[in-house]
Amino acid sequence: MTIKMAKPGVFSANPMRGHAVPHWETVREFCEWWNAANRPIAPPDEVVNLSDDATSFCLFRSGQFQVELYLIHPCPNLPIHGHPDVDVIKMRLDTWAVDDAGQLKQTTYREASETLVTGETHGAGVNFKGVARDVVNGGFGLLAFQKWKDGLTPTTVAARWKGPTVGPMQEDLIRRLTPGATVMDGYADTTGAS
Repeated sequence: MTIKMAKPGVFSANPMRGHAVPHWETVREFCEWWNAANRPIAPPDEVVNLSDDATSFCLFRSGQFQVELYLIHPCPNLPIHGHPDVDVIKMRLDTWAVDDAGQLKQTTYREASETLVTGETHGAGVNFKGVARDVVNGGFGLLAFQKWKDGLTPTTVAARWKGPTVGPMQEDLIRRLTPGATVMDGYADTTGAS
């Protein structure tokens, strides 16, 4: 596919071009590197994953490590669940605003979560669907830093799932991206699936 630009130089080269990427042992090391390296964006593909409660896109991948941007839809279903064979760190996006003097100011700061290792669970255990939007927020952005087990092909962490599912779109995503997963009656388990 060839993309023609209207004006030369409109798009700049990725600042990571030509730079070596380090080797990480843990997802924490990867998370710290990615943030310290000014959050480089180097998508491995153009795949956008859509589930019942979120849309995700992989911003950066190196081997078994990746970071996905999740756009959590308003009024999400947040069941208690785990991600078999994937270590995950969640980090909500900070917010920024330009003040009257034209200066960029940080308005919220959020730290990364502790590492959720395979076998551990997270989630609010609450389904906000059907709740008035003024009662719950209008959705939010979330970074999901991941280290996938050796031998697995990283896709989206929404397809590596153990617990109640968020709906039929996610169940279809799991069936498509995680062959051998058990998916039935609103529940999925990808433990041991390839």
